[in-house]
Amino acid sequence: MTVKKDGKINEIVYEYTTYHSGKYRLYPTITHLKIMLEKIIESNTTTEYLRINPFYRNGKVDMQIEFDEYMFYLECREQFDEKEQEEHILDCLDTDDQIVTAEQFEMGKILYPLCQHNDVESFKLSLEKYRDYLDTLLPRLFDIAKRKMQLKDEDLAFGYFCFEVHSE
Repeated sequence: MTVKKDGKINEIVYEYTTYHSGKYRLYPTITHLKIMLEKIIESNTTTEYLRINPFYRNGKVDMQIEFDEYMFYLECREQFDEKEQEEHILDCLDTDDQIVTAEQFEMGKILYPLCQHNDVESFKLSLEKYRDYLDTLLPRLFDIAKRKMQLKDEDLAFGYFCFEVHSE
């Protein structure tokens, strides 16, 4: 059973990720995720963190693949500087800074942003960047899923992306 947490954003996440009063968990599709993100942006508040992990399910081959390395993790802190933010991104990318390409680091800035607790504008901007980045990210994840799951063209109609969402 999922417990409803206090706070506007936690309530929005609860609304879009549970049913039957928290008895069952829902994993929003891309459409519902974008609606949920819009509601969070409109809430004009921040939360401690928001984590969104994409995964792909295919009913025809009865398989699922999670994309932990493409998880969105927005964390709010009391304070941080540019160096701490860079270290945070590199930690989340799970690599050392000597082998991170510029493209990987830019992706890391979108997927692993930091903001200050009461900086609503920065929080909203991070969510907007992620929402827009999904249009670039999902085709890439789809290609990975097709390759790793060895999907044939006729299998594709039986699959879809979902997202595990948590907030605090």
